[in-house]
Amino acid sequence: MNFVDKYLEHAKIKKSYLCVGLDPAIPNQREKNTIPKGMTKLEFMINIIKAVEKHASVIKINRQYIIGLTIEEVKEINKLIHSLGMLSIIDHKLGDIGSTNDSAIYWFKEERFDAFTFSPFAGNTKEATVTAHKHGLGIIVLTLMSNPEAEYQKKATIDNNPLYLYIANQIKKASSDGCVIGATGHVSKEDVALIRKKVGDRCIALVPGVGAQGGSADSLFFHFGAKTMVNVGRAIIYSTDPKKEAEKYQKMFNEKQKEVVRRRVRF
Repeated sequence: MNFVDKYLEHAKIKKSYLCVGLDPAIPNQREKNTIPKGMTKLEFMINIIKAVEKHASVIKINRQYIIGLTIEEVKEINKLIHSLGMLSIIDHKLGDIGSTNDSAIYWFKEERFDAFTFSPFAGNTKEATVTAHKHGLGIIVLTLMSNPEAEYQKKATIDNNPLYLYIANQIKKASSDGCVIGATGHVSKEDVALIRKKVGDRCIALVPGVGAQGGSADSLFFHFGAKTMVNVGRAIIYSTDPKKEAEKYQKMFNEKQKEVVRRRVRF
């Protein structure tokens, strides 16, 4: 089963389009949004995973926040995620020459991840997709990110196309599994519609920017429907009640998807 089908199955079983982002920052790393003093990153992640498991279908782990963990600790985390009926994505934003990508993808598989995020900067999306699928992994390509600086992805052009639409077209040609589309201010409804048209109907949209960044996933659900995977990190994992927050977002996203279905039936 490919990653897209796996996600659709898990989202249906869990009744959830929520992806919980794990960004475990240690206390001396920054002033706020850090794990409790005296708790290890591994302990913190295990606690969050157990807290949200009834309300999330996917856990996304940011590589930059788990530097220092051993491969065995990462395997332990993924074993837990899978035992609780969720998928696991490594948010690595991989982007290098082919041989280097091949090495990383090999280790993603060894760590027991189901998919990874990929930066298309090196221009080898097709090559990386072939390697990912050879290892049974999904590949989700950065397309139009949520941070304000990512506007350059709209302003830069290749072959008279905005960069983000050129990337979307490469995703379609490569048969990659997903595209990352931010849910924040500079990403318009028109942008989402254009990306959806370019990537086709097979592709998942992984959506950051909801929660602490204040974005909305409405237009993503309208254009991608059940293939929408909304990531929420800080607003859940650093809340006083992660389980309650995860449940809130689960219900919110389910209602958005139901509204999309109602609107399509109506028109």
